[in-house]
Amino acid sequence: MRALRRSVGVLVSLIVLTGVVITGVLVARRTDERPTTYDASIQAYIVNMASEVSGRIVELNVLDNQQVKEGQVLFQIDPKPYQLSVDQARAAVQVLEAQLVVMTSEVASQTSGAAAAASGISTAEAQLALAASTLDRLEPLLKRGFVSAEQVDQARTAKASAQIALDRARELAAQARQGITSTKPTEAQLDSARASLALAERNLNKSVVRSPCNGRITALQVAAGEFASAGRPLFTIINTEHWYAIGNFRETDLAGIKPGQRATVFVMAQPRLPLRGTVDSLGWGVASNVSATFGGMPHVQSTLNWVRIAARFPVRVLLDDPPEDLMRVGASAVIEIKK
Repeated sequence: MRALRRSVGVLVSLIVLTGVVITGVLVARRTDERPTTYDASIQAYIVNMASEVSGRIVELNVLDNQQVKEGQVLFQIDPKPYQLSVDQARAAVQVLEAQLVVMTSEVASQTSGAAAAASGISTAEAQLALAASTLDRLEPLLKRGFVSAEQVDQARTAKASAQIALDRARELAAQARQGITSTKPTEAQLDSARASLALAERNLNKSVVRSPCNGRITALQVAAGEFASAGRPLFTIINTEHWYAIGNFRETDLAGIKPGQRATVFVMAQPRLPLRGTVDSLGWGVASNVSATFGGMPHVQSTLNWVRIAARFPVRVLLDDPPEDLMRVGASAVIEIKK
């Protein structure tokens, strides 16, 4: 009887041991075929909403946790100071445009005067050439007695007068050219004024803040009347156009995970409802508290635990049209990757 009981005990022990081994093998095989992590959460991209211009909020059109659409007006900064800046910049542009019109007319007149003065040089040169030719013709005739000395003197005087007239014409032409006013400084001032006007108009447009995406308002703690500083976030918008499950997988599982693989996600709020998704990307780095770098050399702790825990790297899974009521940033989840 004892032998029978002993045999039964051994048989039961063998059956239990075999079941444990088989179970371990099945679990290991399933883990290898379908890497799974319980360290996962639901995530989405967020936008920290801030105004690009400073001013007092005169209109706040949203509430905390409200759903908004892309392009919807969220809040309005007091536009009066920016409208005054636009008016001032536009007036400066108009003044410079008027000045440029007047200067262009003056330059046209000055250019005509310079052209007339330049034509006077040609006339004076022709008169000098005629006077010189006349003198050259009369001087040989004086020795033969065909012309009088008075005629030669008159020819010399005419040549000298023609030379003086030519020099004067050249001087007047140079003065006329130098007197032409340049419009380039005014044109540069006008370009600067137009740029200032464009910047003022942009700031006026930016006083109305719109939603950059479809999403949901969160962390709203301001009201109309609050002074908004440029670049300081006032609240956050969760981008609800795309939802992700991000899970931390052991580094030993990463070799079997590739972008594009299908995945199943279970949210703790409804753990029996499978959500489908696709592996979007794998993390390529995590911070380590075991080693650090000092002075260009890695510093590793001198004592290590005998058991080393595998590092975990985040894997991002893009969800396929998940139920809206289950999607909350930070919600706990389980991710199972299908090979």
